[in-house]
Amino acid sequence: MLTFDRLFAEHVATGLARQMALSELVGERDWQLDLPSGTVTFGNDLRYHIQLLGTESHDDGSWLWAWANEASDLPPAVLRLCGWLREYGHRQGIAELTEPTFALRRADGHRLALLASGLTGRCYFRGPYSGGAVFFHLDDAPPQITAAVRPERALTVLGQVIQGFQVEHRIAVESFLHQQSWRLDQAPTSVTAHHSDGSTLRVDFDAQGRVSNMSGTVKAVA
Repeated sequence: MLTFDRLFAEHVATGLARQMALSELVGERDWQLDLPSGTVTFGNDLRYHIQLLGTESHDDGSWLWAWANEASDLPPAVLRLCGWLREYGHRQGIAELTEPTFALRRADGHRLALLASGLTGRCYFRGPYSGGAVFFHLDDAPPQITAAVRPERALTVLGQVIQGFQVEHRIAVESFLHQQSWRLDQAPTSVTAHHSDGSTLRVDFDAQGRVSNMSGTVKAVA
C-alpha cells in the first residue's frame, strides 16, 4: 500500500535538488506575493506565476491546504495545483493530501512541498509572515531549476537528504538516481549508478538498509 512516507521518500531528493537551484537563483532578494495576479516577485528582476500550496500556523502548529482556506477567498486560478494534489491523494489513498488540515508534526509544509515538487516538476518557496508561513510553487521557473543535476551535485543532494530527513535510504537513493536518468546496477547491499557522461556513483547499505558509504567518480566538465 502506498503511504505518504513512501511517496515522500521517492520524491524528496529530486525536490530538494530543485530547492538548492532556486536558492542559488533567488539569493537574498526580498519577495512579494500578488495573489490577484497570481505572481511573485523576487527583488526587482525576477517575476514568476505561482500556484498556492497551503499555510503553516505557528500559533496552533497546524497545516491548512489552500483549497480548504475558504475564509481567504483565494482566486481559483492559483488553486489548480493543490486541487490536483488533492485528487491524486484520493486516487492513491494518501490522507495527508486530502484532509483539509492537520498537525505539523504529522507533515509540515516543507515535507508537503518537497513531495509536491517531485510529483509536479516544480520548485517551491516558503514565505514567512507573522504567525506562520505560506508555501507556493513557481509555475514558470527557469529550466535550470528543474533540470537534472550535474553528477557532482548528486552526492551532495543525497547526503543532505540522508542527514536531514527520516526516510528509507534505499528508496530515496534509487528513486532519485532513476529520476535523474542514471542507469542502476542493483545488488543486495549496494547500488552502482552510471551517468551518460561516464560518471559513476556507488552507494552501500548496511543490514538495516541505511546508507553506510557513498563514493563516485565524476567525469571532468570539458
